[in-house]
Amino acid sequence: MGFAGMTNLWTLVFPLTVIIYYLFRKRFEPKMISSTLFWNEDRREENVSPFIRNLQRNALFYLQLLALLVFVWMMLEPFTKHSGTEGIPLVFIVDSSATMLATPKDSTLFEMNQAEMEKLLESAEGRPISVVITGKEPEFAIQNSDSHAAIQVIEDLTVRYEQNHMETSIELVKSMYSEHGAEVHIFTDSLERTALSYDGTNMSWHVHTNDEKLNNHSIVRFGANRLEDSVTAIVKLHHDTEKAQPGTIRLKEADTRNVLAEKSFDGEPGSEELVSFKKIETNAPALLVELDGNDDYLADNTSYALLATERAKVVVDAELHELLKKAAQAIEEVTIDSGEDFEEGDILRITGSESFLDQGNRPIFLVGRNDVKPIEAKGEVSVTNDPLFSIAAPKDMYVEEVYPSYEDYEVLARIGKDPLIQRSPRGDIIFLADLEATDWPLQPTFPLFVWSVMKSLSDDAETLGIFTPLQRKSVVMTEAADIYELSGSYLYSAESANTLQAPAIPGIYKVTEGTTDKLFAVQLDASERILRIGDSYSTGNLTATDRDTEQIIPVIWPFLVPLLLLLLVEWEVQRRRGYPY
Repeated sequence: MGFAGMTNLWTLVFPLTVIIYYLFRKRFEPKMISSTLFWNEDRREENVSPFIRNLQRNALFYLQLLALLVFVWMMLEPFTKHSGTEGIPLVFIVDSSATMLATPKDSTLFEMNQAEMEKLLESAEGRPISVVITGKEPEFAIQNSDSHAAIQVIEDLTVRYEQNHMETSIELVKSMYSEHGAEVHIFTDSLERTALSYDGTNMSWHVHTNDEKLNNHSIVRFGANRLEDSVTAIVKLHHDTEKAQPGTIRLKEADTRNVLAEKSFDGEPGSEELVSFKKIETNAPALLVELDGNDDYLADNTSYALLATERAKVVVDAELHELLKKAAQAIEEVTIDSGEDFEEGDILRITGSESFLDQGNRPIFLVGRNDVKPIEAKGEVSVTNDPLFSIAAPKDMYVEEVYPSYEDYEVLARIGKDPLIQRSPRGDIIFLADLEATDWPLQPTFPLFVWSVMKSLSDDAETLGIFTPLQRKSVVMTEAADIYELSGSYLYSAESANTLQAPAIPGIYKVTEGTTDKLFAVQLDASERILRIGDSYSTGNLTATDRDTEQIIPVIWPFLVPLLLLLLVEWEVQRRRGYPY
């Protein structure tokens, strides 16, 4: 037995105070009186033993002293120790991203991982089991449970299509198990050893990956525009194969699945292809494109696009570069004009005047600036992983001068350390250089970039845009809306009027807000369109699967009831006999 509150020894002052009080209390001297009133009582007390007589006369003192000693004992926080052994926690980090649907054999990677986890649980009897599901906000499917319950949970797991954000899940497990140790198994397609750089020695990591090369035809990008009575669409493909594997691309209506057009692709190993569809007649609010080929990963063989029902007229400033005008005219019909005679809300403006950044509520495409002087540009062009560059990104571009950037604007591309392309909070795209000071208009990526900008700035206001699986975004709605499949099947309700979380499965969905329906698309993240392979490995110094434990059990509560009983008896003695003299 031990004591956790030795600092409370000072409470011994209380019983010592009571003892001193009784030693120095006022005593009365017995005197002879001429009466026989108390003779009988005095004779009876003389027959009683001295110990009993002392106890009778000082009962209240002994009760108070015993109560205080019990109180001091409790203040010292006594405890007992019990030694034993327990199993080291077994933790599974399960990658539930879309790439787990790849099929290296007859089963998907996800199904193969489920079977491997169940096999590990066969020898984990008596150990606490936890299962972590990856994602931007990782969560425990089960925590510190037995193996039988864990097997049921693992069998019920499904792919969530969301990007795995593996580093977040690893940090979560480290924070919870690094102190006492754990055996951690990570099930994914590929994971670098640097992701497990860890100074502790009481955890072991076992990474289970896919080491088999897979064939994958991927739809990297799909966009569609409505031009008057017809639709134009562009599909960008990537072929991660070992040999040429031709296939077919089909353009369909998202709601009826009617095939609108069909084209073939070559499928050369490691190549990228652009497939375009022009003058497609359809009134569908959204389109989908399907890839049909010899593929080991089907999740990225479908992509979706929303079609705007009303198109803003494109107005290009007459003073801008001629090749910019030609690129815009090749995409759709445009007006070469200053745009002063148009309502700002009715046009998509491509201009070189920064004054239009404060006008209207529709974002613009600003090329250059006319309010500041440019500075010399140094370094190479680098871009972020933004959808604006998914079709074509500026590469090997020469830039002579660049304008100062706007503060608090998002930087999409840089030339050296200086911002080159920015996006404002309203959505304006700003190219911080004069096209005459670059060779970009001469490169084939330039008109494709202009197409991406015009597409991003002219999306239909009656849509909520593009989401990734389970992504949560702030949206403008008057009330919490209901989410439906495009076929009309109810899914769930939004969390609040200004927040919407997308479903997990890619597709076209609609939000019903009162009597208004708004469409939105769920697309795979760009990282989920690339299959990775890696080696399985183990790291860490944890060797045993059980450990010695020492449990501390406090013994305070068993003394609480006796203390209360002593107080009750003390009060009763005082009530009957009064204070001792």
